[in-house]
Amino acid sequence: MGVMDELIELHEEHVPGLLRLCRQADWPDYGEQELTLLVRQGRFFGYQNISGDIISCIGLFLFGGLSSIGLVIVDKDYKRLGLGRRMVRACLSRTDENTAIRLCSTTEGLPLYEKAGFHTAGSVRKYGCHSFHRIETQEDLDAELASFRKQDFQELAAADLAAFGGDRSNLLQQLISASEECVIARNNDGHLIGYGLSVQTPANLKFGPIIASSSDIAAQIVNRLAAGTQGPMRIDIPAEHTSFHDRLTEMGFHAVRAQPLMLYQKKMLPSQNGHLYALISQALG
Repeated sequence: MGVMDELIELHEEHVPGLLRLCRQADWPDYGEQELTLLVRQGRFFGYQNISGDIISCIGLFLFGGLSSIGLVIVDKDYKRLGLGRRMVRACLSRTDENTAIRLCSTTEGLPLYEKAGFHTAGSVRKYGCHSFHRIETQEDLDAELASFRKQDFQELAAADLAAFGGDRSNLLQQLISASEECVIARNNDGHLIGYGLSVQTPANLKFGPIIASSSDIAAQIVNRLAAGTQGPMRIDIPAEHTSFHDRLTEMGFHAVRAQPLMLYQKKMLPSQNGHLYALISQALG
C-alpha cells in the first residue's frame, strides 16, 4: 500500500493507531491511558497510508532547555522508505537551536540517529522483577518516607528540575494523579531529599521517576513503592548509578538490557545534580 506524502500531527483520536504500532513493536508498557497522557504532554507526528491508517509515529517532548524524542516506530510493512529519517528531521526542525535534545535508542534505530547527528552519551538499563525481596531500612539513614501531599509539589518540582535539567512540572502533576503511589523523602531537618512514583502499566508496575540524594535513599523509595506487590515490575535507570544497581539486585531485580542514551550534536545538557536514579520512561527521560 502507498504512503501519504504529508507528515501529520497526531492527536488523541489517533491513540488507537499508536497503540497498534506499540503492540507491533512489542512495547507492552504503553496502553491507551499511557499514550493519551503522552499525546497530551508532547507533540506527535506520523505518516498514514492511502487507507488512512497510522503507519509511523514519533513523539517530541519539550521541557524548556531540554527536549526528548521517543516512541519512534515505523510499521514493519513500511520500513526502509525513509519515514524514520523524515520524522526525526521534522522533530529537530521544531526545537530551538539552543535546546539540548536527548533520546534512548534501540539497537535497530542507532544508525538512523547517528546519521541524523546524534552521538552516544551514556546508556539506560532496564531492570525487571518477578519476585521482590524487601530490604531492611537502614537505621542510620537520614530520611523519613511519607505519602505525597499537595503542599509537597513545589519542592518536588524543584528537586526534579535540579536532577533532570528541564521543567517537567506540568507532566509531573499528571503523572502523580495517575500514579499508584507517590512517596516523598525528607531528612531530619525536614528538607525534601527525594521522591518516587509507581505507575501501573498494562505489563508492569513501573517505578519512575525516582529522584534521590543517594542510592540508599533511592533504594528505600523503591522498597516502599514495591511493598506488598505481586506481579511483574520494571525500572529504567541511568547506567552510571552502579551502587543503585547493586541494591536493585538485592531486591530481586535483574538486568534485561542496556540501550544507548544519545544527545544531538555537541549541545550541552542543562545543569544536572546527579540525583536522577530512575526515568519516567525511555521516551520521556
